[in-house]
Amino acid sequence: MTGLMSAMPQWKIACQEQLLPGASIEQKWEFAQSAGFAGIALRTRGGEAFETRRAGLERAAGHGVVLPSVRLDVPPHVGDVDRQVSSFAALGALAVVVPVSDARRVPLPRSSTPDTPDHGSPAHGLLTDGLRRLAERTAREGLSLCLQPVNRYEGQPVNTLEQGVELCRALGSARVAAGTFHMNIEEADPAGALLAAGPWLGHVELADSNGLEPGAGHVDWPSLFAALDAAGYEGWASVACRLSGPADSALPAAVGVLRQAGG
Repeated sequence: MTGLMSAMPQWKIACQEQLLPGASIEQKWEFAQSAGFAGIALRTRGGEAFETRRAGLERAAGHGVVLPSVRLDVPPHVGDVDRQVSSFAALGALAVVVPVSDARRVPLPRSSTPDTPDHGSPAHGLLTDGLRRLAERTAREGLSLCLQPVNRYEGQPVNTLEQGVELCRALGSARVAAGTFHMNIEEADPAGALLAAGPWLGHVELADSNGLEPGAGHVDWPSLFAALDAAGYEGWASVACRLSGPADSALPAAVGVLRQAGG
């Protein structure tokens, strides 16, 4: 069995920024490298907050800090998309990750206030329309829009990888971001779901079954990495979780678990 290190070499594992100790992105980068990570996955809740950081992040990227992805916990409205996506591209990011939990958290027109959508409803049409505009804009900047299914307890309408693939097909240019914590809840066969979604995968977020770092729960990491290998996945994965203890011990231990599982 080949595994994580063949499908996703060590230099393609990132860590979400909020987990890393350090007062600056440069200090976080120094720790990330010492712990065995090869990149920092950025996270933002709004365009205005991100803009205050933009100059510093661009300087850091220019000095060699690797920033392969940005997670938009609160994506911009359609009218705000252009400037923000251009900012991500300037950092060298490859993927823009958007969790799809309900229509209020995707870039809809400012005047729309839809209820939680179901397929075929007017609100679902607004959801896909907003995401299509974001997908087109990211593609023009050379980025991939990666839509993350979330578990049923965090929202609707996209819970499984299969549903994520259906939405990506409807949009035309988006890809799927697989989250192992959500998959542990929603997928009867997580490894099989990853393999089936393989051609559509654009990003992977790693958290154990309890939402903690890899190794702190019961996710079957070797089977997931073997599925990614079989699917030919060559993108980035990012550790995105809560920590069971201090970062300076929990994060290196998590990297060790990933290496051992993929050996």
